[in-house]
Amino acid sequence: MTTELTSEVLARAERPRSWGEIAASFANQLATPEFPRGDLAALRRMDPDAPNAAAFWRLMATQELLGSPSVESKWALVLHGIALMTRSAGDDAKSRSAHDKNTPVGKALFYGNDPSRSAGFYSESRLNRLLTARGPMLRTLLARLFRMLASAGQPFNWYQMTQLILNDDFDEDRADAARRNIARDYYWAENRANRQRD
Repeated sequence: MTTELTSEVLARAERPRSWGEIAASFANQLATPEFPRGDLAALRRMDPDAPNAAAFWRLMATQELLGSPSVESKWALVLHGIALMTRSAGDDAKSRSAHDKNTPVGKALFYGNDPSRSAGFYSESRLNRLLTARGPMLRTLLARLFRMLASAGQPFNWYQMTQLILNDDFDEDRADAARRNIARDYYWAENRANRQRD
């Protein structure tokens, strides 16, 4: 298989409207068997602060997201995270995808792909650091988070994560709303786990 994105894969990509739809579209593309494994590996290795993978630039061009270095850098973190969390094994694209619209980020952080968990997979202290981080520190913590969830095979709703990443240092009210949603879902999951244990 070629190491470049095929025009067939790019042609099948629908033109989504919202940031979340774009992220979900990227996640679906990366999970397809037609998406070149070499491009997926390049996105995983890519430094989101200095994106150099040709696959990144091609994907950005398909969604007409090129033009602003600060926006490109945020999307580089999104695509890097999606690539890290895309599973290599699975019967179909859905089972390999990093995006699961039914799993909020906070719930994924608590369970880490183990619904019998009674304590958070992503610890409360890590969650607190993540939710209070801004700018470069947030980017660093998110890159670590993506690797942790990738190792657990835990997808989540990329609509939510994209809201946090793209609004950080841009629209703090929306970024804070994304943070609150993550916290709510984490503690709802913790509460459910505690009730099941009792």
